[in-house]
Amino acid sequence: MGSEAGKALWNRVADFILGGVKDSFEGLAWDVFLFQYENNLIYRQWCLHLGWNAQRLSAPADWQTIPAMPVEAFKWTDVRTEGVADVSPPLHFRTSGTTGAQAGIHHVFTPELYRLSVVQGFRSQFGSPSEKGAVVLGLLPGYLERPDSSLVHMVRMLREAGWMEAGGTLDGGFYLRDFEGLFRAMEETMEAGRKVVLIGVTWALVDAAEAWRQSGRLPMGNRAQVCVTGGMKGRREEWVAERVRYTLKTGFGLESVGGEYGMTELLSQAWSTENGVYRAPPWMRIRLRRTDDPLSLEPSGATGGVDVVDLANLGSCAYLSTQDLARPGGPHSDGTSFELLGRFDRSEVRGCNLMVE
Repeated sequence: MGSEAGKALWNRVADFILGGVKDSFEGLAWDVFLFQYENNLIYRQWCLHLGWNAQRLSAPADWQTIPAMPVEAFKWTDVRTEGVADVSPPLHFRTSGTTGAQAGIHHVFTPELYRLSVVQGFRSQFGSPSEKGAVVLGLLPGYLERPDSSLVHMVRMLREAGWMEAGGTLDGGFYLRDFEGLFRAMEETMEAGRKVVLIGVTWALVDAAEAWRQSGRLPMGNRAQVCVTGGMKGRREEWVAERVRYTLKTGFGLESVGGEYGMTELLSQAWSTENGVYRAPPWMRIRLRRTDDPLSLEPSGATGGVDVVDLANLGSCAYLSTQDLARPGGPHSDGTSFELLGRFDRSEVRGCNLMVE
């Protein structure tokens, strides 16, 4: 499926995700850019608006200077790179659109590459699946009711890959508002000597932490890892990240609170296990742009808008500009770690209309 060049690039990205050493991130990122510039009409149009013509493509550029397209493009048009696909049927994920803006769709023509990215990225943070390994549970009301949720699909893939309780089913680890059922599953997992990894939307986790505290159950300590994703989704006012972590830590009695950073438009995730610092897998990088000039990078290491380079996004667009705010996760993070702070006040990017004229 796809062109010969697309197949070859697919294989190189897959090998890189699996730990191959044939490519450097910088070299592969440039080749992915060139391929998408040539085969992704909407992305090429964006690059041309920013002055990236054929002459500028004559010599490889640093991955940090390659244009990042606003993620809002998925709301206005199909974002697809032609000539690359794998043999599995495509997936179609819809954004939640909770801010009142138009929802977008990510057509995933590389579901196998997506699976590799999800599984390898999770393995790097939580270890390989085994009879004594971690068990993934999901507290995802608002997502679980939707058949086109990428978050639910991701959690299901992790359970299918083996991070599941003994004798469990793919959908047996999902919970809506059944806190007692969730708590029993968590206790049974911890009693079996396995670590719980609970992936949940912020507002539901806050409610669950209060229910755990009021139930009088023992603190979880380091036997569980709660991973926060999403926000309050309009259920209550948005909280700063520190308040969310403190509330969950004290409510559940945890040693630390983690998180998952991803979105419908991305096929990779960055994971946090403590202190709000997220670590990207080797095929993903974060760069920060100035808050007062979205086309310029933030050179000082201060807070900036988040651009994501996700090489697993081979079939759509690997260079995306988001509305998230972050700062470097350390003095030498080199785009591999970051501290997520929140979002810009505005939900749309001026200039997006250039792509749909």
